[in-house]
Amino acid sequence: MSKLHDIFEIPDDEVLHIEDISEMTKMHVESVRRWCRSGKLQSYNFGNKYIVVGSDFKNFMRMSMVKPRWERMLNE
Repeated sequence: MSKLHDIFEIPDDEVLHIEDISEMTKMHVESVRRWCRSGKLQSYNFGNKYIVVGSDFKNFMRMSMVKPRWERMLNE
């Protein structure tokens, strides 16, 4: 499994809010909401408020990691 940057080293059972993820990724809050709505980022929705468990966020970040071109070519 790929090693994440230290900024993403959060406990697996940590509860994250959209604003937390937005701040960590430097992405707009609405972008994070779209990830949740589309199912790209596994989340829970309570009255239009999304929460994300730390382990799900870290899995999302691993899946989003860009692989070097040579590694992508090996997998083709």
